[in-house]
Amino acid sequence: MEKRVIFILGLHNHQPVGNFEHIFEQAYSQAYLPFLEVLGTFPGIPFVIHNSGVLWDWLVEQHPEYIELVSSMIERGQAEIMSGGYYEPILSVIPERDRQGQLGMMRRFLEERFGVSPRGCWLTERIWEPHLPKTLESAGLEYVVVDDAHFKATGFGSEEMRGFFMSEEDGRYIRIFPIDKNLRYLIPFEEPEKAIDHLRAIGREPGSDPKIVVLADDGEKFGLWPGTHKRCYEDGWLEQMCTLLAENSDWIELSTFSRVIDTYRPKGIVYLPTASYSEMMEWALPIRAGGRYREAVETLAESGRFTEPAEMVRGGFWRNFLLKYEESNWMHKRMIAVSEAVEGLSPGDKKAGPASRHLYKAQCNCAYWHGLFGGLYLPHLRSAIFKHMIEAENIVDSGREGEGSSIYHELRDVDGDGSDELMISTRHLRAFFRSRGGSLRELDIKRPAFNLTDTLTRRKEIYHGELASAGRPADGEGAISIHERSSAKEKGLDRHLMYDRRNRESLLDYFMETGVTPEDFASGSYEELGDFLDGDYSIAVRKAKDGKIFTLKRKGTVTGANGPVAVELTKKIRMSPEDPVMEVGYEIKPEGAGLECRFAVESVISLLAGDAPDRYYSFPGRKVRDIRLASSGAELDVDRFSLVDEWMGIEVCIELDPAALVWRYPVETVSNSESGFERVYQGSAMAALWPIELAAGKKGRFSLRISIGKPGGAGGCVAE
Repeated sequence: MEKRVIFILGLHNHQPVGNFEHIFEQAYSQAYLPFLEVLGTFPGIPFVIHNSGVLWDWLVEQHPEYIELVSSMIERGQAEIMSGGYYEPILSVIPERDRQGQLGMMRRFLEERFGVSPRGCWLTERIWEPHLPKTLESAGLEYVVVDDAHFKATGFGSEEMRGFFMSEEDGRYIRIFPIDKNLRYLIPFEEPEKAIDHLRAIGREPGSDPKIVVLADDGEKFGLWPGTHKRCYEDGWLEQMCTLLAENSDWIELSTFSRVIDTYRPKGIVYLPTASYSEMMEWALPIRAGGRYREAVETLAESGRFTEPAEMVRGGFWRNFLLKYEESNWMHKRMIAVSEAVEGLSPGDKKAGPASRHLYKAQCNCAYWHGLFGGLYLPHLRSAIFKHMIEAENIVDSGREGEGSSIYHELRDVDGDGSDELMISTRHLRAFFRSRGGSLRELDIKRPAFNLTDTLTRRKEIYHGELASAGRPADGEGAISIHERSSAKEKGLDRHLMYDRRNRESLLDYFMETGVTPEDFASGSYEELGDFLDGDYSIAVRKAKDGKIFTLKRKGTVTGANGPVAVELTKKIRMSPEDPVMEVGYEIKPEGAGLECRFAVESVISLLAGDAPDRYYSFPGRKVRDIRLASSGAELDVDRFSLVDEWMGIEVCIELDPAALVWRYPVETVSNSESGFERVYQGSAMAALWPIELAAGKKGRFSLRISIGKPGGAGGCVAE
């Protein structure tokens, strides 16, 4: 009897660069290994597997037995292995040279470890752009897998997608397989019989051509997602599914992508628009557009005329995240600049390989976007991206003549917003200042490679409206698709919702009335008197005996009780060529009238853990009740304080002249994750406040000094 349905089972396993070791281990023991162990008892069921290079690196080091198991399954013809960008980048948004580098790196790994050359590619988050056929074909690949949403956006109906298609760019071709969305939602959340019934219904569709059906999805849903380990292995779901597939082999032909393209013809040619799976395209929308998208879907659903109303409305595409989140755009543009710097190394330079590997790790997609998963909202993932960018830059800079004994700077538009940023690099530090706002956008320690100021802005998300009604995760809750869960990890999360007026940066210049409270300032519920936060500052550089002085200046306005006052604000930045020190001197001069108010300089430092006992504030000579980095408080007449990270061995000391009132508070966000809504510590905000009583033409002078050292050691704040 001729087979009516050809079913391809594909698996994609990945953990982000920088994720916690225990998460890797949990995913391995609960999902990755048990899946292969069950499939190993069904040698007649072929499958296709893709592991990211992040995961391959970890498995080689921690679980070589897994490598051996995969190798044996390849050798007996049960497993086909897929390629992809080695460190799971979104291929369409990294330079072509890096696409080829990452794909080539994966090919070499698979050939050396398993003796096979991959023919197909797993596309990170199934993010497709029309130029990719040329990239993939140039890398020696023959097929790629995307979602059926890509095809539906082109006008295809479900029954028209039972096969694979050809697509091209500039005459370079690739085969494209669509993934069946219905199977993604059925497996493993419904009983196995429902998946078989779905395949049977496809087999009954009109037409004599073979019906090729693909399920290729995250391996974490087979054991790591909430409730799925019990369902798949303790309750035997996966074994039951395999048994049913074997029992129905008279009409279900189990196959792989390579076997199919070697046996069957493509259904034709197709040109797909920019797309990903439908949920990703919804997440990428700005919040107002996201609300309208949901309303449109609900309207279509209520009409009862559409079986898949969400497929009738187009969402955004992945690059919208670079617009939606300034932090994502900053990381992306920083990465592009690092790529250009690495490209500048000659191919024969022994530094090129290590620099490229760090660059590729910095291109791992997970921290660049946010949807259902924490992603961008997780500080440890962002920190890992910056760590590898800084390491790559360190390697490139190690060849610069005089590096370590001088100060290097450049003016360039790093983030593509049309305004220049000032980059200053010394032996120990690298700093980026914006001309818009005159702020410190990024401050890096070179060794250890760490971005001290990496903090996420508190902004409104479309799901914040669901917080008040979200329940706590129920103990023993069954396996439910994470797209259908709504729970909160703690009660009252809606009370923690605060939204920032502007992006989180450091050395921000505020003017405020004396009656503003710390709570007003932390929540942004006060009136800003000045126009300096988003105003344009001029940037000038001049040589000095001990290096260079960088001057940021703006003539703006401060509106007080007696009306607007013209104010000239100058801040001069000195960075030591040899020591991890930054000095910032302020001059404030009102013109035409006097000025009476408070002046504040706010900065934010992120040491990743707000409640860890080995990370805390230190106020020398003072008894402070709560010194957690997630604490709030106000201290009078402070001339120095520090933030200490004993785990990393860092102390960030801030000295103030004259002594100032210091406010501190945690920057915490409320975000969605696969296990529910959660509160996440992003960083510690600190503001130094000085009173201003200046006559017209008179100058007020203030300064702060930031130095980096080891806890209790040189460069830090040591108690007398």
